[in-house]
Amino acid sequence: MGLWSWFFPSAADRVETARKALESGRPDQARLELLELDHPDAPALLLEAENALALKNLEHAVQLARAGDDVRAAEHLQLAEDFHHGGHEEAFRETRRELREIRGERDAAEERRKAEEKARLLQVDPLGATGGPSFLDPQVDGDAFDPDREEREQRLALHVEGYPAALRSAAGPLGPEFGQAILDLQEGRTADAIQRLVALPDDAPLVQWERAKAAWGLQDPVGAIDALRRFANLAGGHHAMGNEHSGVFLASALASTGDPDGAVRVLREVLAAPKPPPSASFLLAQLLAGKKAYAEADGLLVNLVKEHPKQSEIYTLLARVRVAGGQRVQAMRALEASLEAVCCTPGKCGSQAPDLDTHRLLATLYLEDGIEQERALDLARTAASLAGQTTWEDAYLGALVARTLKSPEAPDLARRLIAATPTDTPLHERAARLLEA
Repeated sequence: MGLWSWFFPSAADRVETARKALESGRPDQARLELLELDHPDAPALLLEAENALALKNLEHAVQLARAGDDVRAAEHLQLAEDFHHGGHEEAFRETRRELREIRGERDAAEERRKAEEKARLLQVDPLGATGGPSFLDPQVDGDAFDPDREEREQRLALHVEGYPAALRSAAGPLGPEFGQAILDLQEGRTADAIQRLVALPDDAPLVQWERAKAAWGLQDPVGAIDALRRFANLAGGHHAMGNEHSGVFLASALASTGDPDGAVRVLREVLAAPKPPPSASFLLAQLLAGKKAYAEADGLLVNLVKEHPKQSEIYTLLARVRVAGGQRVQAMRALEASLEAVCCTPGKCGSQAPDLDTHRLLATLYLEDGIEQERALDLARTAASLAGQTTWEDAYLGALVARTLKSPEAPDLARRLIAATPTDTPLHERAARLLEA
């Protein structure tokens, strides 16, 4: 097969690709191959692919309904009906029954949640919900009639609820300026937020936390580092702050300023504390790989995979660490495990969308080592369909494909890639090896 036929396959090639896609549980890819295809086997395969897509969309409808997204659930149910050619009526009846039950359970849960949230908000004194001083006490009489006031107070209440329990009560005494600074940060007015925050007490840990976020937003990592260290000193260590963690934030800032050793020290402290966030292990693994401590990085990522088996980026980082450490076969196994766990057959794992990095890296490793070539080319096709703007890795994979297919264009593709790659980088050496075979 030449490079032309790889990029522009014949009708028979496309039918064979569609069969393989159906066998591996990817009816969407099979359908794309078969649409408007002039081949005697295409109509029957297309019907099979669309029926499989109908069942897949039924699964997605249930998943989305469980996630509370009734609009998209209805869209997927309609897609299932559009794709269905008959034979799966019982599956449709069962799905509609399940959707009704989910909506009923969710409605009841929503009523309970509203009652609990109302009770909780009434207990958050920093907002003055029980009659005490509020972050948003009116400065003029008209502010009491501001139609957005209630919405802003609820946003502030939820923000304060994200603070550690031991720090929440410290928010109220900071007054309206602190509340307005939070709103400024949420709405993208970072410069206004920092002006309000610098006027507030330096010995308030929550002020230091919000200052760190504002400094980071203004691309001032040194200022963020200073505020985060002050926060930790005042708050008795690092804490989970809503969806973030102050220790991971500090480590990221330190790494961005060229202090990976300092970042590693902070992350080790975070991981030694109770209930460390997964992001701490992920970032530490990245930093350790940069220091060539591959074995420790590998161990951290293996544990993360066990705890979060559906996160493809963990597998990809694990594979890159193993490649850097000379364990290419183990890297391939990690990527194959990712495809099995994250992008597997519908009905077994949620059938998430294919991940570009996983497909591209696995195809690259197989082609570099000259093994599993047919599978590698299939992976490369999927990667090419997922890629947006072409990156160096995309161009390198394309050159590998051309070399594997013994295309006449292969040497020219390799030379162009070599010329476009800086000579003082490891990438140049990889590109140069394209001409060795």
